[in-house]
Amino acid sequence: MIKKTGAIVTAIAAVAFMTSGCMCMHKKCVKNAPKEVKVEQPVTTTAQPTTQTATINEQQLKSIFQDIHFNFDKYNLTYIHKWGINQNVPAVLDRIAQYMKKHPKIKIRIEGNCDERGTVEYNLVLGWKRAMAAKQYLVSKGISPDRIQIISYGKSRPLDPRHNPYAWAKNRRDHFVILSK
Repeated sequence: MIKKTGAIVTAIAAVAFMTSGCMCMHKKCVKNAPKEVKVEQPVTTTAQPTTQTATINEQQLKSIFQDIHFNFDKYNLTYIHKWGINQNVPAVLDRIAQYMKKHPKIKIRIEGNCDERGTVEYNLVLGWKRAMAAKQYLVSKGISPDRIQIISYGKSRPLDPRHNPYAWAKNRRDHFVILSK
């Protein structure tokens, strides 16, 4: 029963991974979408992985790949501590660069985000500038630009949906996604 459950979880994870790309219906995206997903049976071993190890690794990655925050209408990497968010942005980016140097196969995506104020177009450009600023910093620390993708979501993916200065401060951020390990 445990082996079947593991195979089902693996199949669900594979489908979720393969379909987690662009959610739009652009001709280019639809044309490049995978037609079918192959799911292979996992190799069974006698040793069972412990959930404690997986949790620790996941927690460690979250502590390294933290969101970085920005001041209102800015994309420079100096964040003024306001609204309860205290952060040394260069220190966060230095940890990411160190991790990427130790793991040369890892690739990431930097997602630039904005708060709800401003037009859609303006926030898309500002989100892109924020993601690009983080990418340029990582490249200056010796990370190959080929290992870093950037995208702007503008104001379309708020972390905090409330309409107040604290929520806006949380939403002005770059989010880091690990694409491959």
